[in-house]
Amino acid sequence: MYSKLIAASSPGLFIILVDQSGSMDGSYGDTNKAQFAALAVNRTIYEIIASCRKGEKVSDRCYIAVIGYGTTTRAIVGGRPSELEQPTHGTMPLRKKVPDGAGGLVEIEWEMGVWLKAESGGTTPMAAAFQVAGQLIEKWTTENSDTFPPIVINISDGAPDNASATKEAAQKVASLGTSDGNVLIYNCHIGTGTPEIRLPTNSNELPDANAQMLFDISSVIPAQLVQQARNAGLNPMEGSRGLMINASPESLIKLMVFGSGSIKALPSSSREQ
Repeated sequence: MYSKLIAASSPGLFIILVDQSGSMDGSYGDTNKAQFAALAVNRTIYEIIASCRKGEKVSDRCYIAVIGYGTTTRAIVGGRPSELEQPTHGTMPLRKKVPDGAGGLVEIEWEMGVWLKAESGGTTPMAAAFQVAGQLIEKWTTENSDTFPPIVINISDGAPDNASATKEAAQKVASLGTSDGNVLIYNCHIGTGTPEIRLPTNSNELPDANAQMLFDISSVIPAQLVQQARNAGLNPMEGSRGLMINASPESLIKLMVFGSGSIKALPSSSREQ
């Protein structure tokens, strides 16, 4: 289980649900939640496409979807890497540190693609987002029944409009899957509250009913993916769920790196031509 390699001949499905409600306008790190969530999503898409590239060719080893929910609930991004190679909204300049060849780091400017723009408005129709994801997954798994199961990451800063409907919709999504396992759902509640809780094994330490609901709909990290989580800078234990509460910007990035890791895991030399 959870052992199939993702390749053009056995593609994966990666879905990101992004809360775009009014509260996402709140401050977060050096920016606000909506802006940072969009940055994290764009960075993840950029890195997935880069991992699928060999020379001038991009191998369609997966399908990427981004579903936003706030004033409306809709699929904002959808396509294979070759179809998303040209960013919808151009590029934006970023700075990052890279090795300088002498044992140190140097900061350089680079251009990252923009597929998702920051938005904030309306309420939090999380149930509808899981329902849209479920429709996509049902179609995908019918056509790709013997592949690594779909991965869903949900980014939100608050409670859904309807917690019971959200739980029902998410559990229906989690019941879907392929011959290699059920859909994996990871939830990241972002915010500035305390304490920050990473990958809990039980619900005893959770602060409120919304955190409990997110715990209930978060997948236990499969044993086959524990090392992948560690490689992303996380420290899962046996029974850890893919859940973060009051996650910092750093923790959000780590969860995104882990969640997309199966998509990016195939070594460059092994990628299909």
